[in-house]
Amino acid sequence: MVDGQAKEKVSQKMDEIQESNSLFQDVWGMYAKGAGGEIIEQPGVIATWAGVQWPIVNVVFLSSPSTSFEELDSRLQRIATFAATKNHPGMLIMCADWLPAGSDQLFQQHGWVQISEAIGMVCEKPVADVSTEGLEYRRIDNQNLRCAAADINASGYHVSSEMAREALDHGELWDADCFGYVGYFDGTAVATSTTYVRSGCLYVALVATLPEFRRRGFARAITSYSIQQAQKASGLERTILHATPMAREIYASLGFRTVTTFPMLLPAALLSSM
Repeated sequence: MVDGQAKEKVSQKMDEIQESNSLFQDVWGMYAKGAGGEIIEQPGVIATWAGVQWPIVNVVFLSSPSTSFEELDSRLQRIATFAATKNHPGMLIMCADWLPAGSDQLFQQHGWVQISEAIGMVCEKPVADVSTEGLEYRRIDNQNLRCAAADINASGYHVSSEMAREALDHGELWDADCFGYVGYFDGTAVATSTTYVRSGCLYVALVATLPEFRRRGFARAITSYSIQQAQKASGLERTILHATPMAREIYASLGFRTVTTFPMLLPAALLSSM
């Protein structure tokens, strides 16, 4: 019985890791297409390439587990060939559970440097009824609100508003299955969060708060509100997201648990020029 339960837990863990990978690639593919970019699939690799200035939406994912250093090296060579044809730099993202042990050196040899990681999280039913007095929620349904969401994310990721707007100011990204909100406090746009209805579940993204308004519960409140609105419209509850290390505890307080992690890498040449 114990062995059977252990096997069931391992199987569930593997399924959730696959789910986290699939949703990451799915939503980033949506960003790429929304910005007029492309999705290119090769064995073990998928590029969701928006073709804009912001590297975070020009992404190459490792789309399946790597079986050996030799096989991983082959993928990285093909990725280098692909990236060399592009006018803008991009990011490499892979699931840590899908990599051979000790593969960090191989990425360095191919000119990739880890700058952060995304934490794949899931919740069967996120905490509801979280609110902050004085925070007004406005659903993103016009260009002004799209730009407000882009600007808040630009501040959070330390990039220009121009870069973020180029990536996010596209009506296709904010359709009826998108429950994106900007939170206003005393008339100022201070926080944003978006929940998408995707592939039989919900997916949270683009959560950010202006630096001067952090630690007031705004990100937690607007994320909970966004999820609730998506739940009411879709009838779905299971929710997936990929958190920054800084935001991990916010999501944990809403009931999310960690499934896996995703190292995020940029070209060393890009970092040396910044």
